[in-house]
Formats: sequence, structure tokens, C-alpha cells
Amino acid sequence: MKITNLLATGATLLTGMVGAAAQAETMRWGDHFPQCCNMFTKSSEWMADEVSKRTDGELEFNIQFGGVLASVREIPTAIETGLIDIGNVVVPYFPEKMPVNNALPFFTPNTLSQREVGELWLQWHEEIPAFSEELARYNQKLLTVRALPNYGFICTDPIRTLEDFEGKRIRTYGAALPPLVEALGAVPVSFVDVEMYEAMSNNILDCSASDIGFVEAFQLHEVANYFIDVPLGANWGQIISMNLDKYNALPDDQKAVLEDLKYEQLEKQLDLFEAEEARIKARWKDEGLVEIIDFPDQEFLDATLSDEDVQAVRESWVQRVTAAGMSEENAKRVVDDINK
Repeated sequence: MKITNLLATGATLLTGMVGAAAQAETMRWGDHFPQCCNMFTKSSEWMADEVSKRTDGELEFNIQFGGVLASVREIPTAIETGLIDIGNVVVPYFPEKMPVNNALPFFTPNTLSQREVGELWLQWHEEIPAFSEELARYNQKLLTVRALPNYGFICTDPIRTLEDFEGKRIRTYGAALPPLVEALGAVPVSFVDVEMYEAMSNNILDCSASDIGFVEAFQLHEVANYFIDVPLGANWGQIISMNLDKYNALPDDQKAVLEDLKYEQLEKQLDLFEAEEARIKARWKDEGLVEIIDFPDQEFLDATLSDEDVQAVRESWVQRVTAAGMSEENAKRVVDDINK
């Protein structure tokens, strides 16, 4: 009898273990960034670890870096179709597809900090339905955001005056950067971030819009030695989104974990960026890798914000999003939040 009971108990435990294992799920996360030397990827790895810890291993995020699962242009469709479960969507590359979530790229230059951009973006998703509704049209659900730090230009030659911009071929993307570059007398050229190094090393580009961390992540200091510090502002960033069907299938306790991590991941990211930027600046100075040129802020803002095409882009955002279904009241709120 004791042996029978023991066997029955063992069978019950085994069944429970198999059931628990069956409930565990590993989700595929495709990221186009290289894993090395990037604060976005480090904060994503931290988030994946926290998901595993807080769900007792019942939900795992397996991140594949370097565009292995999908290229930067392919990631939104890969999430939508379920080819990957999670991915980083670089929204400025998709201004027509995602005009609502592209609010800030239309308002370049701006004076918002990296923290302000990240917090605003998350608040808008919580308080303005059009933001999440736009993602839902592509079967996506926002998990968190990657807010970019202040952008400048990494260049192969020094730029110290407005005249130095004349004729320079500058990598751009989105809707607002091309007219801004033209307002400076330069030539906008469309490239995605992973193409910057080769284009600059082959003299196809003279400069690229970039932040300091990107220069390090893509080793651009090997081909360009001047960082032009201009007030482009925190130039928006990326959404970390999940396939909506996958998200809806999660149990409530796992959804709650992801909700908690939404702001915590942003805080982790901001801490990493602050420390990394200080380290990079010190290294550039000590090793003579990159000269940071402090361009006159007001001169830059006067030249760009006075341009009719730059202003037209800013005005066009409201037209685009109201046509896409956002209320005029909410569109005005977003504009006011950006310009406060």
C-alpha cells in the first residue's frame, strides 16, 4: 500500500512538472542592433532577465541581435505576421505607416531631453488611444520604448560655421531631417543606421545624424573624427513591441510583469546612457579619437526653424494624424507637450 501511494504521489508530481514545463514559453525577440557596445541592447538584456526572474522562468525572451531574425526594415512586418514575437521598431523609418507614433520626428529640432521623450511617449500610449490603436492595426502591442538621447552629426571633416555645412552629404531618415539638412545648405541622403560605417568609409557620406552612443556602437570613430554638437534634440527612437496575438494570449500575471517593466526598462536605459556617454567622451578626449565641436545653438535653430519646409513638416503631422483618426484635441495636446 505504501509503495502504491508512493508511486501515485510520484506520478502526480511528475504530471505537475510536465504541466508546468508545458506552460513555459520562450518568445523570439529580433533586434537589428549589434549586441556589443550598445546601451539599448544592454537594457533589453536586463529586461529579458527580469521577465525570466519575475515569472519564475515561465516566460522567457530569447533576443537575437544583429538582424539575424529580421533586418531593421523587416522587423515591423515580422512582428505583425508572427515571424518574430518581439522586436525593436525604429519608428522614424516608417513615417507613412506609423504617423501617430512618429510624432516627435516631425518636430526636429526640439528641446526635449531623452527622459522627457521616453516618459511622454509612454504617457501618450496610456492616455491617447490613437497611439496604441495605430500599433494594433499592425498586430502589435507596445512593451516599452527606446528613447534616443540628443542627436548631433558625426562627420569626416570639422563643421564650425553654417558655411561649412554647404554641400555636405548627410545621412537622414524620416520626414523632418531631410528639409532640415537642406535648410543648412547640405544634401540629405537616405541610409539606415547599419549602413553608416561603409558609406562614410567610402566617401559616400560626409556626416550622419547620430548620438554619441551610436558612434561607439557602430565604431564610426574609425571613419569620422568630428562630432558636431547641435541642438537636434532627443530625436524620438524605437518601440519595443510584441505581436498582439501573443500578448493577448499571456496570463494576467505575466501581463502585469510586462506592465511593471515598461517604465523600469526606461530608467535602466537612462542610467546606462548617462554613464556610457561620460565614458565615451572621456575616451575620445584621452585617446584623441573624436573632437566634439560645440556649434552655436541659436545660430543652428535660427537657420533651421526659419525654413518654410521645416515648418511645413511640423504642420503636416497634425494633418496626417487627424486623417488617420486622432482627434484634433489629442493632436493639439501632443504638439503642446512637445513645445512646452
